Amino acid sequence: MNDQETRREEINGYLRLALPLMAKHNVPATPKNYTTWFKHVSGSNAALTEAIDELISQGKEFTEEINDNLYWKFCAEKDEHELQKLREDIQQVLLTVLNEAAELCGETEKYGSLITHSVAKLSEDASVKEIRSVMGEILDETKAITLVGTQVQQTMEAKTVELETLQKEFEQAKAESLLDFLTNIPNRKAFNEKLVTLTAEAATEEKDLCLLIIDIDHFKKFNDEFGHIVGDEVLKFVARKINDVIRGWDFLARFGGEEFIVLLPQTPLHGATTVAENIRQYFSKAKLRAATTSKPLGKITVSIGISRFQPGEALEQFIDRADQALYLAKNSGRNLVSTESDLEN
Repeated sequence: MNDQETRREEINGYLRLALPLMAKHNVPATPKNYTTWFKHVSGSNAALTEAIDELISQGKEFTEEINDNLYWKFCAEKDEHELQKLREDIQQVLLTVLNEAAELCGETEKYGSLITHSVAKLSEDASVKEIRSVMGEILDETKAITLVGTQVQQTMEAKTVELETLQKEFEQAKAESLLDFLTNIPNRKAFNEKLVTLTAEAATEEKDLCLLIIDIDHFKKFNDEFGHIVGDEVLKFVARKINDVIRGWDFLARFGGEEFIVLLPQTPLHGATTVAENIRQYFSKAKLRAATTSKPLGKITVSIGISRFQPGEALEQFIDRADQALYLAKNSGRNLVSTESDLEN
């Protein structure tokens, strides 16, 4: 038996395991659910297997919401490859529109120039705004063509619908790629983009910009004691409550694991310290209860590190000072706020 036949037999074996297991737990045999349970029985995703085993041990029903959560959290990939594919699809539709317009109207030179311009603007990293700009230009240029005849009208209408559909898919994929699925707040990628924008504004306008890194104390121990399902609920709770404390123009993101990061525009260091203390004090007083049973879960505390942006410095230095301040807070006993000024003492 060659490698390909061995692999096929292995996949068939997982298939025979996954489907009966799904039926046993009343999981509908949809493509998304099958992908999830195939990964589970194949052992290719340890975190997924742990989450499913925990749900089974707790006797949880595999509802549509839980099935969707498992798929999007552990199986779905919304990365730059998908966004690039959508960009290429949009490019192809635009080029088709322009080429057909040129052939039907005999204005090859005019539309050749527009084609070159459009492709240049629809670069590998084209934003939604840039795509809209190119679409607008093309639609403006082709308005006159629709008067030529029915064939041109039908062609342009069909391509416009296709283009609008692709644009919506691109916008949705782009938005999803910048969100943390669990907490529904911006993720680290979104933070990196926002950091570039806000530091540039702070430098240009000579205004303060501060950064908080917030870490949930002893979160691994909490997860081990109450399980990852409860741990996920705590992460969502923490994200919501931090959002309640900060202002509308502040920016909160999940930095990774149990860490959150906040950008505070137009905020001096002492103001950022006040915000951080408000966040810390809220969690130090909050008492957690299980959502379904109201069973007391004790409480959680957070440690926070703060830095202030220095115009001209590397962005990594800005983040690193807050990270060092965070470690100082944790090493000093946790449930504390430390700033970059404390590092000098």
